[in-house]
Amino acid sequence: MTRTVPTDTEIRQAVADLFVATATLDRIARWNAVVPSDPGISARQGQKHVTYVPSYEARELVDFVLDIDEIIEAVGAESPRVMRILLVGYCHIMESELSPTLIWNQLRLLKGLDPSWRFTRTTQKGKVLLCKYPGEKFAEISTLAGNVGQSIGDIVQGLWDRRLRNAFSHSRYWLASSRVILSGDLSPISREGNPGSAAGSYSLPELREYYRGSRTFLLEVASAHGAVLKALNQ
Repeated sequence: MTRTVPTDTEIRQAVADLFVATATLDRIARWNAVVPSDPGISARQGQKHVTYVPSYEARELVDFVLDIDEIIEAVGAESPRVMRILLVGYCHIMESELSPTLIWNQLRLLKGLDPSWRFTRTTQKGKVLLCKYPGEKFAEISTLAGNVGQSIGDIVQGLWDRRLRNAFSHSRYWLASSRVILSGDLSPISREGNPGSAAGSYSLPELREYYRGSRTFLLEVASAHGAVLKALNQ
């Protein structure tokens, strides 16, 4: 790993700045940006079908992370076990959907766009495509954040490591000497080109940094989301 993961202070400030920037915008638009609705399910004319599924997923993720914290504390300094747990926690957080969608909708408000609960991007030819994968969502957030002068785009790009996530998700890594070794082109099973070398490695401190940053991001967005809902319900 060569990048520097954003600090907790930087993450908290970026999330706070974003939600403060939208705090004075239209109340209904703000509500639609934080309360998930399902455009695929019909509702009464002029109304939206509110869905609680993303919220259920988010609550489970927060509980999952709190359990991960307890497991890490219980495991102690036994590097291989800790590294596996950190990998699971980081990838699970970064593949979740509600946090990036909440961020995206806040940015859409600042851009003068309607909130949407279908995470999409528009190509240069005007074609609207669904953002299915985390990298697509974070790239869209980064672009939109740059357009409205918000630092949250730099934060998500600093947290997202596609190489690490892909290696873990496809089980193309192993642990050796307190490091995660990415298989790269060493294994012939999925190799597309010529035999090569490992795709890099990550140390235990680096994994701790990725987990720490992703965890802070998740909890800060969840806190900001809850604060907006409370304010709008008053």
